[in-house]
Amino acid sequence: MRSPTRRRRALTAVGTVLAATAATPSLAQAATATPAAAPAPASTTASAAGSSGATTSTVTLVTGDRVTVTTLAGGHATATVARPANLTGGVQTRTVGKDLYVYPAEVLPYVAAGVLDRRLFDVTDLIADGYDDARTGALPLIVQYAGTKARTATATPDGLTDRRDLPSLQGQAVTEERAKAAAFWQDVTPPAALGRATARAARQQAAGDDPARARSVNDGTAVFGAGISHIWLDGKVRSTLADSTAQIGAPDVWQSGTDGKGVDVAILDSGIDAAHPDLVGQVDSAQSFVPGEDTTDRNGHGTHTASTIAGTGAASDGKEKGVAPGSHLLVGKVLGDDGYGDESWIIAGMQWAAQTQHARVVSMSLGSTEPSDGTDPMSQAVDDLSASTGALFVIAAGNSGAGGIGSPGAATAALTVGAVDSADQLADFSSQGPRYLDGGLKPEITAPGVDILAARSQYSTEGSGPYVTMSGTSMATPHVAGAAALVAEKHPDWTGQQIKDTLVSTAHATPGIPVTEGGSGRLDAKAAVLGTVHASATAWAGFYPWPHTADQPTARAVTYTNTGGSDVTLHLRATASGADGSDTSGAFTLSAPTVTVPAGGSASVTVTADPARAPYGATDGQVEAATADGTVVAHTLIGVDREDERYNLTLTTADRGGAPIAGTAVIYRTGDADPSQVEVPADGKLTLRLPKGEYSVLMYADLPGAAGPDDLGLGVLSAPQVQLDRDRTAALDARRAHRVSSVTPRRTDDRMTRVEWNRVAGGSSFNENYLLPSAYTSVWAQSTAEVTSGSFAFDTRWRKSAPPLTATASRPGLPEPDLAVQAGSTPLPAGRSKLPVVYAGHGTAAEYAGLNVEGKAVVVGYDRQADPADQPAADTAQAAAAVAAGARLLLVVNDTAGRLSGWYGDDDYTTPSPIEVAGLQAGAGAALISAATRGGLVLDLTSTPTSPYVYDLVERHDGAIPDRDLTYAPKAADLARIDSRFAGKAADAGDNGRYDMQDFDRYGVGYQTVQTLGATRTDWVTPGGTKFGWYEESDDPVVQERSLITHPVKGSTTPSDWFLPVYHPRMNDSQSLPDRQGDFLVLNVPGWGDSGSGHDGFDSNLWGEGDNLHETVTLYQGDTELGSTIYQQLAVDAPSSDPLPYRLVAETDQSGVLPFSPSTRTEWDFTSGNGYALLPLIQLDYGVATDLSGRAHRTAPLSLTASHLPGVTGAGTLTAATLQVSFDDGSHWAPLTLRRRAGGSWTSTVKAPKQARYVSLRATAEDDAGNTVTQTVLRAYGLA
Repeated sequence: MRSPTRRRRALTAVGTVLAATAATPSLAQAATATPAAAPAPASTTASAAGSSGATTSTVTLVTGDRVTVTTLAGGHATATVARPANLTGGVQTRTVGKDLYVYPAEVLPYVAAGVLDRRLFDVTDLIADGYDDARTGALPLIVQYAGTKARTATATPDGLTDRRDLPSLQGQAVTEERAKAAAFWQDVTPPAALGRATARAARQQAAGDDPARARSVNDGTAVFGAGISHIWLDGKVRSTLADSTAQIGAPDVWQSGTDGKGVDVAILDSGIDAAHPDLVGQVDSAQSFVPGEDTTDRNGHGTHTASTIAGTGAASDGKEKGVAPGSHLLVGKVLGDDGYGDESWIIAGMQWAAQTQHARVVSMSLGSTEPSDGTDPMSQAVDDLSASTGALFVIAAGNSGAGGIGSPGAATAALTVGAVDSADQLADFSSQGPRYLDGGLKPEITAPGVDILAARSQYSTEGSGPYVTMSGTSMATPHVAGAAALVAEKHPDWTGQQIKDTLVSTAHATPGIPVTEGGSGRLDAKAAVLGTVHASATAWAGFYPWPHTADQPTARAVTYTNTGGSDVTLHLRATASGADGSDTSGAFTLSAPTVTVPAGGSASVTVTADPARAPYGATDGQVEAATADGTVVAHTLIGVDREDERYNLTLTTADRGGAPIAGTAVIYRTGDADPSQVEVPADGKLTLRLPKGEYSVLMYADLPGAAGPDDLGLGVLSAPQVQLDRDRTAALDARRAHRVSSVTPRRTDDRMTRVEWNRVAGGSSFNENYLLPSAYTSVWAQSTAEVTSGSFAFDTRWRKSAPPLTATASRPGLPEPDLAVQAGSTPLPAGRSKLPVVYAGHGTAAEYAGLNVEGKAVVVGYDRQADPADQPAADTAQAAAAVAAGARLLLVVNDTAGRLSGWYGDDDYTTPSPIEVAGLQAGAGAALISAATRGGLVLDLTSTPTSPYVYDLVERHDGAIPDRDLTYAPKAADLARIDSRFAGKAADAGDNGRYDMQDFDRYGVGYQTVQTLGATRTDWVTPGGTKFGWYEESDDPVVQERSLITHPVKGSTTPSDWFLPVYHPRMNDSQSLPDRQGDFLVLNVPGWGDSGSGHDGFDSNLWGEGDNLHETVTLYQGDTELGSTIYQQLAVDAPSSDPLPYRLVAETDQSGVLPFSPSTRTEWDFTSGNGYALLPLIQLDYGVATDLSGRAHRTAPLSLTASHLPGVTGAGTLTAATLQVSFDDGSHWAPLTLRRRAGGSWTSTVKAPKQARYVSLRATAEDDAGNTVTQTVLRAYGLA
């Protein structure tokens, strides 16, 4: 049964223009040769962390933002965002199903307007498709221009490299260099898109610049510069005979003398094995559109589909020949050897086939998995080329089942092909219609696509011999393309549309398959070629919107053509069924019950659809045309789509003074796959027509901050539950907003603030995070009513630390300025200092002439540039001028609301300026300038470059946002204390981040903050209880260490050491745990865990230059090696119906980049049988008291703790352990006496001889289930 509201979520405005009515489809994967399951891993597969099976990946977005995703066990992950120095707006993250979208504030208007592809921000899919920074230094894009003149008159934007012209789209396929992404974004976006916190000042400079930019500023419409109309991801697309040719009646056609002779069929696929016996002499032309690859088919997909069209059957004595063995092939390789292709390769291949090679038929067994409405670039190209060349594009529907028809099969002109089996039953994988959003009739036809035997490429690893069996709509498509070639030979003057009409109208009826799933039926080549009557393929009446008060019947002509020598009288009957399966034939009437078609001529009748007689949703059927004896000789697809119940949802916005607010709102309907983004216009009112249901609405807005007009606050305006059962209004009203803040026992500044908004109802969820930029000084949240269905939560996360720089003025009455230290500056030495203050205008070099600023603080106005592209250089120049004049501190007064946020270092965005630069808000800055100009002003400064304490705080409200100020003011006794030590050289800087993992979160989202090494820090954290836990990670220049997810208890004190010995292989649930997956063992062994409780660790520069840390992981069954890898993860084929013993060996060494553990060896013995289970590998942890250099006293206690990973199968009770020490790097070993404590823990005392410099360790542990571990660590720690 089909749902009447299926996949229809378009937002349509009433009384205003709504630019974005649908989400852009994501083109991640298309029809595959084996749709039922993904291929199993090879017998021995190695993968590095960060590649397959990996846990950390970094993606640079089109804006230059760098998003690092760390995958944890249990389905959790963290996401860290590093903003480019030239962008200062906030960042929104949105979880849609399992996918994480990261939207910088600057992109939101463009995404909402539908001109910027949202797939560019789907971090999960970008990583899955190989667009992470480790695997590519460039991002492929398709750029469409507003017209030919715009394309030719506009220079290529910064950071782009032309790859290929796409004239059918008025566009280009281009490559954005990852290193220049920020420059590209700056070059193509007008000032209005700079982000909430900086847009105001930029707008003042934009008016009168150029018409497009001025328009984007004045009316809020998102318009790109450089003549660009749309930017798309050039996404990945994947490839989607004797019995099957007989099934469609091809042998009868051959017997009549028609075999496709003289017809050129283009096949756009993975290339071809032109030396295959069935294809020798069949290829007229071949060209590769895959960079760096020739036309050879190393994948196998292209050869299989090519032989289905034109194979001669030479390798089988003619038995396994294709549908049109007399046709010739034009081979365009648009899919790489891995089976994937960029959209631009495919569009270029289509242009080559239709325009250059003049192919009459183009076969495309490829496409996307997400549904398309036919407006994407590939679908547009199909429609354009079909109209301009007359070629027929035969395209696979896809293998997504009920997931919908993807691109390019969604194109109106395409002949879209589903798959049936040998019994004409619909294949369960065959993608079903109707078309996304408009309910258009797709697919139009089916063909055999299950277990199809066809030619095997000799270069493929799949199967053996000359033939191989595959399944998919990929296999059905070439059957139809071959039949099209047969029709084209019979009728050389016919257009592609005439061929399509014939194939569709003569298909063999499959009454058990609904029209929206199987079209007109299964391909019948005999009827198409040898029959003399055919009809229009489709007569779709269109889409009727709610409320249907003005619905009128729609008439469509159906034309019948008779190629025979005698007149034919046809008896007509219309049949149809509704979305609920009911008989709706009465919704269609025919202008005549019969029609006589003259010999060699045509005749038409009219079919009229009356929507008033159709139920809601899609109503589809056929007009059957039969001869006098009742034989149906042609049928035409008919349909009408009657929109389901809709009501108006009006969004109104108001700031704290009641004035309207323009901006981007997010609307989510309970049960939908993902939310929609809409732009609220400047008048603060937007009316949307939406399906009946329950909705959530969320909008972020700039508001005046807590300290007046120079202050900037973020408003969280929302309505978590709107029941749309009649026309409703959702008021996003900042007058109902209250301040959200935190107060700590010690003085702090906010280092990071994040708000999270989470709604769960009806089995679906909507989660949104906003990471505030430093320009904001406060958060305000609109109060809401208590939700009555599902759950709702709003939480705020703060990381707070000692202010890096404070100042008190010597002049009485002058308020203490709020100093915002700027990125790219060098802090003053720690401690107090007093500096005289000098005013230097806007801080240009000329303005320092005649001023004595040597060793002083200089206050200047912000040097706002007319073109925002020039701003980074101006900021850098301000710092350079102050340094040249001898100043010790530069104070820059902001000229817009909020804190200043910029980069004042070198233009490489890496090297800091040698001076500290701090921003002041406009009001405080004006007062400071006034005092400085009178002379004698001195600032008493306190510099704290490394904070000795950090507060990581979370406050959460469930059910509703309360109607009051939300001030979280915990006392020290209300928090948990963590005493952190960070080893390393004091001159080095690391990173540290702590992420709250809420019970509803898939992703923990935040920024990492810089942490000086060789330092201690006292952390105070909010106890999470059952609602959330804390995950922490730290990086130094060599390793990244990760903690377990912990739940600190109120009032507790816990030590936490980072980068201290003993470095050793250790696993925890911050990465995928070693497990058995059926016949496979997947073993992830991080090699560099430190002394922190439960930490695991790995090379933080895994994908960078150099070769510092090395690891080998090997698995044995008995004495037989099953597999080995030089990476931390190993996957091996280890089938067994009974439990068997295994031995896992991990060996590490390093080139001296770490002071300890130059080499380790760990052996685990364990037992594993078939099934799915975590493996019982015993973990070891060591406890030794060292200083921050990793050195212990010569006589010192040492602890050994053995444990099992959580959730493992086959673990026993830990029974025994041993520990040996060596003081000569393992040449001699001495046992230690162990004293057992509770659980799997033992203690001893090490007494090192006077000459010893290092202690090496060898430990063992075992349980009563037979699992053991032996670990040797040379130079485990040093001696003082």
